[in-house]
Amino acid sequence: MRNLLQLDNRIVGIFLLVMLLVIAGPQALPRLLSDTFPGIVYEGTPCAWLRSPEDRSAHQSLLGRASTSPFELRVQTTPIPSSADGILSILITLTNNSLGTVPFVYVPNQVIIGDNNTSGLGIIFDPPQVGLQTVTARPSDPATVSNANLRLLGPRQRCVHTVEIPAGNILVGNIISPGDTVRAYYQNSLQSAPSSPPGVAATPIYPDQGLWIGRVESDPVAIPASASAVTE
Repeated sequence: MRNLLQLDNRIVGIFLLVMLLVIAGPQALPRLLSDTFPGIVYEGTPCAWLRSPEDRSAHQSLLGRASTSPFELRVQTTPIPSSADGILSILITLTNNSLGTVPFVYVPNQVIIGDNNTSGLGIIFDPPQVGLQTVTARPSDPATVSNANLRLLGPRQRCVHTVEIPAGNILVGNIISPGDTVRAYYQNSLQSAPSSPPGVAATPIYPDQGLWIGRVESDPVAIPASASAVTE
């Protein structure tokens, strides 16, 4: 009888564990693995691997369009490099918390340091690092956003982008010091009519590209000292 009760308890325990993984796993497990194995396991797909839309005039998610605040940002950072051949890596995680697919403005080589009031992803240091700002890397917002400059993020999906800063840019003059903070942002003020595929003359179903307009920032994260600096 006692063995039977123990077996029943184990079955109930396994069932509850499975339910916990089903409910909390999609959100908590990737973050747990990313924190446990930084630089090896990431929270999501690289943003550059996400597909671009093809015909936003006819194919959009109604749930995605209806979402008023779909995005959440998280940032992680490596320690300040101790040698000139090192890299300071800033990992940006963009999460779609809505139940629909949402587009966002993204050009892999235009994730900037600083903020020049253009649409897209970027990072900001505090105190501001004017010498590191690459505001010229992202031009002014165009009148129309091409599909090539958009990516689609599915329901509850997350993607990651890494900003890598060579140590030579920050070690000279101690531009970045331990305890300085970095935060990520995504902003968009673009909303233009969708383009139809060549040869398609059908009346558009949607009047615009369904882009979320607004700004979201991550919590700031302190940049730690290098391991060698800590042990000295």
